[in-house]
Amino acid sequence: MTLTQHQPVRNPRKAPGSEGSKNYDGAAARASQVLPRLIAPVALAGILLTFSLLSPNFLVPGNLLSVLSQMAILALVAVGLTVVVRAGGIDLSIGVALDLAALGAAALIADGYRAWVAIAVGLFFGLLVGAVNAALIVGLKIPPFLATLSVWFIGTSVQQLLTGGGAPIYLSTPRVPIEFALLGRGYVLDLDGVVLTAAIVAVVVAVLLGLTRWGRAVTLAGEQPTAARISGLRVNRLSVSAYLLCSLVAAFAGVILAARTNGFVPGSGQAYLMDAIGAVFIGATLSRFGRVSVPGTLVGVLIFGLLSNGMNLIGLSFFWQGLGRGIVLLAILLLGVLLVRNSGRPGPFGRLLTPAAAPRQKAD
Repeated sequence: MTLTQHQPVRNPRKAPGSEGSKNYDGAAARASQVLPRLIAPVALAGILLTFSLLSPNFLVPGNLLSVLSQMAILALVAVGLTVVVRAGGIDLSIGVALDLAALGAAALIADGYRAWVAIAVGLFFGLLVGAVNAALIVGLKIPPFLATLSVWFIGTSVQQLLTGGGAPIYLSTPRVPIEFALLGRGYVLDLDGVVLTAAIVAVVVAVLLGLTRWGRAVTLAGEQPTAARISGLRVNRLSVSAYLLCSLVAAFAGVILAARTNGFVPGSGQAYLMDAIGAVFIGATLSRFGRVSVPGTLVGVLIFGLLSNGMNLIGLSFFWQGLGRGIVLLAILLLGVLLVRNSGRPGPFGRLLTPAAAPRQKAD
């Protein structure tokens, strides 16, 4: 009788070099790529389901249209911020661009100027903020976070000085030109004109970033600045153009806000800053490269808009609503970090906060 030695049987899925191991590893890799991109859609679906159960008025068409109207200006601000983040920077002064544009437009309307003059001056004031940011970041090589934070403080003080200590500007309805009023309170086929305007701006910016040579160059300069310089791209000019476009979109939002509210209240733009940043970061989870995009940003805006509306409908205190938004944002970011940690792809958030985003080569 022959004695045989029994060998342990290995799991074919985990045997090195086996077909089962390759299939298992491939499935795990695909899952690690797909799961992080499902975070925002799942969060959005969760918000819809939760508040539809808690409030019978949540999914009513009229309420959903109201949400779109309420988040239109936030969408404009977030789309502008997307441009600068795509270029590898950050802009904490975007609320200042909005405020100064609203201030310029409202002040000129109050003084009896024509609508186009007030709009043009408002856009110019907003562009000034972008020009100052570009000068600090590109010219003086100050990190974007510190440069735009400084402009935020300065711009807030400028508003106080120009309004005599922060006095609001109220426009008398009979003196407001019809063209200016329609910009903020007009309707197209029962749809709020501001929603349509925000959609048009979003499409234009999305096309610029995704389908044009400029957009591809901005993306490369933001993600791989060294490679962009080696390939001959003018990284400084691309950065300047990104900050100017960001401020221009924010200024347009400011003019619309002045037209919608029939005036100007100092510091109004700061209310949009944190939600805009959160929307951009949430939108980055939709990309397998951790890249911000206009569609992703709009998903983030929709999450914040529906969340705020739902909390209002169920009567949640204002003091708890900030906590609710913070918890949702933190949960999405934590899940994103945890799911991409071992995926082999770049995280959706780390690159946005690196000081290397500031161009460091000589001026073009």
